[in-house]
Amino acid sequence: MPGVQRWAVIAAWGAFLATVPSALWRILMILGLLPGTEALRQFELAGDPVANYVYVFALSVVQLTAGFLTIGLIRPWGERLVGRRVLLAPVLVVATLGGLAVTWLFTIWMTMQVLAGHRPDNGLVSGIPLAIMVACYAPLLLWGPLELVATAGYWQRRAAFRGAAQGMGSADSA
Repeated sequence: MPGVQRWAVIAAWGAFLATVPSALWRILMILGLLPGTEALRQFELAGDPVANYVYVFALSVVQLTAGFLTIGLIRPWGERLVGRRVLLAPVLVVATLGGLAVTWLFTIWMTMQVLAGHRPDNGLVSGIPLAIMVACYAPLLLWGPLELVATAGYWQRRAAFRGAAQGMGSADSA
């Protein structure tokens, strides 16, 4: 899209792509397609297996959807929807709060938990499956910060456009 800063494009796509590996890992885990994850699958799916499968799948879908919405910060559909201009303030509020929330959840809280010795798998995964799990969840550390960078790009671009449009309006009225 013309006028979109290259750094904002990289940040937005990076934010979305950061959500993909862990979502894919969870889906492959509940399908039993990852070697060595059976113990973790049993731990997570204790209780009502159907409800837990649905929960884990839905979590992945919500995560991917939220990550994909970041792409709207750099695409035309993030500025115009159904022929109407998207309001700046609601987008900025939602994107900023979302970026702060996932920064807190994945970059800060999850890191603090792991450093304190609290593993989300309760130590049930080891060896190569553990390395795969860590590699799939590590990109989430970047999701929030990248979303905030993409949001800053959206704000900067839209504010500059508004300023230019207002300047043109005042020149027309003079």
